[in-house]
Amino acid sequence: MSIQTTKRAKLIARLHEIKALEFGDFTLKSGMKSPFYLDLRKVVSYPDLLKSICEELYELSEDIAYDHLCGVPYAALGFAAGMAVMYEKPMLLKRKERKSYGTKKMIEGVYAPGDICLVVEDTLTSGMSLIETNTQLRKSGLVVEHALVIIDREQGGREVLEGDDCSLHALFTITEAMDSLFQQGLVTAEMREDVLNFVRANKVVANTADTEALKAKPNLRLSYGERIALCQNPVSKRLLRIAESKQSNLIASADVATLDELLKLADEVGPHICALKTHVDILDRFTPADGQRLRSLADKHDFLLFEDRKFGDIGNTLRLQVRGGQLGIDKWADFVTTHVVGGAASVEALNEAAPNLGLVLIAQMSTKDTLTDENYTTAAMKIATNYPKVVMGVVAQKRRLDDPASLQFTPGVNLDVKGDGKGQVYNTPSIAFNEKGADFIIVGRGIYKADSPLAAAIKYKEEGWLAYSSTLSVLA
Repeated sequence: MSIQTTKRAKLIARLHEIKALEFGDFTLKSGMKSPFYLDLRKVVSYPDLLKSICEELYELSEDIAYDHLCGVPYAALGFAAGMAVMYEKPMLLKRKERKSYGTKKMIEGVYAPGDICLVVEDTLTSGMSLIETNTQLRKSGLVVEHALVIIDREQGGREVLEGDDCSLHALFTITEAMDSLFQQGLVTAEMREDVLNFVRANKVVANTADTEALKAKPNLRLSYGERIALCQNPVSKRLLRIAESKQSNLIASADVATLDELLKLADEVGPHICALKTHVDILDRFTPADGQRLRSLADKHDFLLFEDRKFGDIGNTLRLQVRGGQLGIDKWADFVTTHVVGGAASVEALNEAAPNLGLVLIAQMSTKDTLTDENYTTAAMKIATNYPKVVMGVVAQKRRLDDPASLQFTPGVNLDVKGDGKGQVYNTPSIAFNEKGADFIIVGRGIYKADSPLAAAIKYKEEGWLAYSSTLSVLA
């Protein structure tokens, strides 16, 4: 049965009527011009329409077994709440950011480990908002296998969710919506084609059919958005999503001496970075509770926490270091560094102890007399390739991996290339991207030693994005 012969066609027409699906010339958050705009937050102002959509979502979920509903904040909360009330389904709330007081929970509500949660979203583009919600739910012990969405924009989100072991159930795709509006005489054939051509030409992430073709391209030809679909590591996907949405490939290295300095710097530069690299063992004090304070700032400003612990011991010691002690790294960090002097066993031990942490392997150091020679670097790169679900990529000064799913983090980036006189060799953002093959630049003293760390962070963010963008245009 086509969508035009169902009551869902009436829903599409009503969304168009209230301008929740609008056509014209719109500038998106990314700066891109779009011939259409979706804003389903308007639906909560129309109780009859909200009720009808909730009925359709519930019908879509009838064959799915679940214990709780959870709406992706904030736009989908009204739809999840409507289903919960109308059909007496328990609901959970995911916070956008962790509070620094009270229980400090990211998931609010009553549940037990192993309970199944069905996630609800309004529109699907890249899928990364759903991925982040799924990740938090799973960290809290819940099982997430299915997600409901009202409109799938068909820009690659479905494939991203499949990589996250989450099946998508959409009321309709943007193609179905446009076909329905055209057949109801509500849009012209030209408008329909304009919208569908825009969607086809602007995939936020690659679809399954494109994956092999993407893998065959030179790595830096791919945008961060395209690479999301190729990565198997969920932390890599989150980092790429943040980089794409904030137009920032900047990782600020906070090698400061006190906890107060760290928190101040994180709050100040947080809006402009995709990750904050820490060395919490050099601080004057640090506990897991302080880690949660840092976590709250990361959630507030949408960046990841990168603890540069540089693990490098036998398996049992690694397990104790990442999970125990006064630092509690696995409780607040998103990804960590590790040497692989102990071989692949290092990766296996860390993953067993903290499966939610992304791992970045130290393949090369940025000092002029580093002992990470050709043999060591080659071996580290091979381990990274062999563990794509665990390893995000490598810290390196020169790209050696052809796999676009593996990320390169290049440290020692500073607009002053003279060096520090202590063996540190600096690269400019342009050198890092154009000559070294960087995916993300790590800047330390150029930011936290600056007279204005905020102004410096903005400068490095702009320089890094310009270098990345120019590399894409050169190789495309």
